[in-house]
Amino acid sequence: MKQQKAIARITRAPGAFVSGVLAPFRALITSKKIPGMKRYFIIPFFLNIILLSGTAFLAWYYIGDALLGLLPAGDAWYLSALRWIISPILAVLLFIGAIFVYSITGSILTAPFNDFISAKAERHLLSVEYKKEVSESGFSFGDFFDDIVRVLRNTVKLLGLLLLFNLLILFLNLVPVVGGVAYSALSFASAMFFLGFQFFDFPLERRHLEFRNKLSVVWSHKFAALGLGLGFFLITFVPIIGFLGLNLAAVGAVELFLKRILPGLDAH
Repeated sequence: MKQQKAIARITRAPGAFVSGVLAPFRALITSKKIPGMKRYFIIPFFLNIILLSGTAFLAWYYIGDALLGLLPAGDAWYLSALRWIISPILAVLLFIGAIFVYSITGSILTAPFNDFISAKAERHLLSVEYKKEVSESGFSFGDFFDDIVRVLRNTVKLLGLLLLFNLLILFLNLVPVVGGVAYSALSFASAMFFLGFQFFDFPLERRHLEFRNKLSVVWSHKFAALGLGLGFFLITFVPIIGFLGLNLAAVGAVELFLKRILPGLDAH
């Protein structure tokens, strides 16, 4: 029986991952169907423009030059070729890092908006039997700082776990070539899980779960969380729409939560 369940989980994994990746993109359609939702995207949209543009500029201005300074200097052809190959790689890595920092700062600063957007999407999508679990109250500035503090507290805990995980897998770099690739893949995957968790936190918080229970729930749906994190990461690169990536991922997380997590939540 246990073996059959394990096989079933492995079989469902690709579907959960793909659903997670597509969730922020599907949220574009879902958000249009929710009455009055569009106006709640206005403030986060302009706030995200400032955050994302500012993060990218500061990362390039303060860190970009330092990274480029690490490249080997010289006029030899092979050094020029090496710079030509490494420069775009460093630029991509720098941009990825900027997106990750933006996701953290953006999640904290836009938490009150995303919490309300998430709750509004959930009320629209929930079946009647679950509607009583979601508050009908509107956006409240009285809860503004409480939401920020909660997300900040969870972010610090997650960053601690993320750092610990990366320290534990550092030894992989001792293995030539393959080890470095494995470390990079696992490190990137852990970052995507971190991003996915942030968006699932909103519907889980409405069920009054403690951080440890939230982590247990999301870990049991790790492939959906990984996909959601990657979906948010990818949609951030889409012109204009990318500035709503945090909000769309929050809506997408609600759809995934209702479909994949809520039915079995009592088991946790």
